[in-house]
Amino acid sequence: MTDGKQVSIITVMEQQLQEIPAASDETRIKIAPYRGGLVTSFSVSGSEILYLDPETFADLSKNVRGGIPLLFPNAGPSQGCLYTLPQHGFVRKMPWQITTRSGSVITLQLKSDAGTRVVYPFDFELNLTVTVLKNRLTHCLTVTNLSDKPMPTAYGTHPYFNIAQAEKQKLTSNIVGFNPQMINWQNGFDQCFANPGSIHIEMPDKELFLESDSAIFKFVRIWHLPGKDYVCIEPWTRDSFAIDDPKLSLNIPPHESRKLSFILRAKMIK
Repeated sequence: MTDGKQVSIITVMEQQLQEIPAASDETRIKIAPYRGGLVTSFSVSGSEILYLDPETFADLSKNVRGGIPLLFPNAGPSQGCLYTLPQHGFVRKMPWQITTRSGSVITLQLKSDAGTRVVYPFDFELNLTVTVLKNRLTHCLTVTNLSDKPMPTAYGTHPYFNIAQAEKQKLTSNIVGFNPQMINWQNGFDQCFANPGSIHIEMPDKELFLESDSAIFKFVRIWHLPGKDYVCIEPWTRDSFAIDDPKLSLNIPPHESRKLSFILRAKMIK
């Protein structure tokens, strides 16, 4: 017989791991509000575009490897000279609240609290709206600075895309300087490139189109681990360590908001 305390723990875990679906035509998404607002699935015509490691998703002590994590306030590491921030920020580990849920749109919200202000001394509100249309996902984060001083950010996202390890050399893209055929994919790869704004990636089974404002998302980081069936193509507003320098950060004026969005489209190759 299960006691009340154990049932309570199981219920909390089920809530934290809950995935909320949305759909349009043959395109479907799932998002896990209490697992950092993580988009866990984006499927087109029955084919899953995103990679998700179920073990890291189910282990609440770990960062999830997969989906589309949100990297706020900083993408990449911080030197710690201004703020004591973990790599890729802290919101990917925090529970978000659902504010809107319809057939094709989900909106989540996260607000600063006493814990966030210890490492990042600003009051803020984040509203994430994820919209699904045919073959398309729109991912829009609205960042509002509720403080009386400018708020530096170096926000980024971290999409994991499904691709077999053996197929990585067959990638093609329009990202200048990124030459997949010249990379030894048996080793790790982690490099930042200028964002062309409209990114076209072709894989053996699909084409990906990743659109963002290159004046805001200045960089795209490409990362993989050998032996893993994914490659990450990550729109970043700023590069590593930018959060440590107000001259390099994306600074949001007091009591103003900025919309930081990208569009992901997928086309399956038959």
